[in-house]
Amino acid sequence: MPNLFSKIHRLKSQGWTWDKFLSELDLIYSGGMDEKTLKSHYRQPHKRSTSHTQQLIETLHKQYFPSPFPVDIDALMRVYNNLLACPKHSTTEHDIVDLQVFLNAQLVEPCSSILRTARLHWLTANTYFDGLAELRSLGKSDRMLASQRLAVENYQHAITLLEQYNNSAEGQSVSEFILYKLRQNILACYLNAVAPEQRENDEQVLHYLVHSDFLVQSERVLEQEPYLWVVARNGLRFASLLKSKAYCDRFFSLLVTSSAYFEDLAYSPLGYPAISESKEFSWACENL
Repeated sequence: MPNLFSKIHRLKSQGWTWDKFLSELDLIYSGGMDEKTLKSHYRQPHKRSTSHTQQLIETLHKQYFPSPFPVDIDALMRVYNNLLACPKHSTTEHDIVDLQVFLNAQLVEPCSSILRTARLHWLTANTYFDGLAELRSLGKSDRMLASQRLAVENYQHAITLLEQYNNSAEGQSVSEFILYKLRQNILACYLNAVAPEQRENDEQVLHYLVHSDFLVQSERVLEQEPYLWVVARNGLRFASLLKSKAYCDRFFSLLVTSSAYFEDLAYSPLGYPAISESKEFSWACENL
């Protein structure tokens, strides 16, 4: 999901004035948010928010940019995510296997909804993807590779279905950002199967970056939503991994377009280290 900075920009990009924005927030909670706070979050990717601010923007964002997927599958996705987030749950691994049985049964049933089937594939892929790093650390390479293959296949099925949906006349198109998230997950399937210090030279990682359209699609997302600085930062990260001067220059320019704060390579946005302090950006830092 986009961060708070990006959600505020996305809402504002509908043509809202600040007065319109503030009045929409007032409808959610009497008293809403003061203009100074709203504008500072709009301008500063590093600004930390209160839980009240986070909840107000999240609620408003959901109203104007609801999930395109069926509510029941989105609910199941939340249940799965909550399961992963509960360290005291003693049967997580077995419960995920049971969930996979259910999902696989759903996927073989005839379904008239492309969006429903795509989301089922997405959730199925997550159940295999989320265990990759642990399987790698435990040295269970056969299971890791099998899970990686199933995750990639299901993410790709979801992409194919959503592109098919967008090319049809069924309704409003699924956003490029949603498709980007799926492509990012495929890339992460290859990254998580390799120790961080080996990723720069890993053949599968480099092959995917070279032969997929990940960086091209990243640029397409930023054409539509130039404030998505995480997308631009990721583009710079992987351009650095490829040692591509042209892509590094492009994504650094797109990053600065999202916020001028990023002109300083020592700048740390909320939740991320500075580019100058991250080893994965070292080639880019030396060549920008």
